[in-house]
Amino acid sequence: MSASTKLPAIVSGANLLHGKGITGKNITVAVMDSGLSPHPDISSDRILAFRDFVANKNDPYDDYSHGTHVSGIIASSKIGIAPECRIVNLKVLDQKGNGCSDIFIEGIKWILENQEYFEIQIVNISIGGTNAELKREKNLLNLWVSRLWESGITVCCSAGNMGPAPNSITAPGNCKKVITVGSYDGRRFSSAGPLLPYITKPELVAPGTNIVSTKPGGGYSIKSGTSMSVPFISGACALLLQQKPYLTNDQLKIRLMESAYPVPYLPYNRQGAGVVNLSRLLTP
Repeated sequence: MSASTKLPAIVSGANLLHGKGITGKNITVAVMDSGLSPHPDISSDRILAFRDFVANKNDPYDDYSHGTHVSGIIASSKIGIAPECRIVNLKVLDQKGNGCSDIFIEGIKWILENQEYFEIQIVNISIGGTNAELKREKNLLNLWVSRLWESGITVCCSAGNMGPAPNSITAPGNCKKVITVGSYDGRRFSSAGPLLPYITKPELVAPGTNIVSTKPGGGYSIKSGTSMSVPFISGACALLLQQKPYLTNDQLKIRLMESAYPVPYLPYNRQGAGVVNLSRLLTP
């Protein structure tokens, strides 16, 4: 590993909290992505469900590797932010990383139907659209993403990699209710807002360049993009909900932003409140 690579638990400071028992235990995170390949760092007893909306297979798999990488940032027992959280995995992207709104919405409906059974509290969406319809805040996809939030689930979405031009965030990152996450070290690609008057987008930023995480078949790989930034925040949410399970998603969003510190070299429309400080966020 080169000096420029980043291990999620270390670069976020989460490793300092794990020894205190703050590990995301008993918190369920749903990941909507390209699937999840079995990996020693995410034991099968922590994978509560796998649902394949692409090929309708029953056993967990990931033929694009993106979803396994994202899930590892959240839940890897060795390098993840929340190493004891539980995962519900929904495969909505194909082997080329492509997807469509219809399949994505089917996944959202499944989460809403199974939210109580699996105690889903967080949804990680490291996916973004690029067409003209998804650049508008009011679209069908965002309507369904808003329903996730309205059901009490904390939804974390990527800002996208179409930046750094202003107003380059697309759905579902431009959904006003969700927590949208950019990359503070992705100055050449991280998308920017604002898209709506008086609405900050992204709300937060996290590491997104040269992130080490799990790969299909075991071992680790390195990826970059705001897709990698989102699970840092989803993992932080899991830690906070373990400590303060009574928080609503609106309260959690406020606490995340209040705990953050600004990045000096980034304009406001590319970082929002800035980088979450986990030690400040998780103060008893």
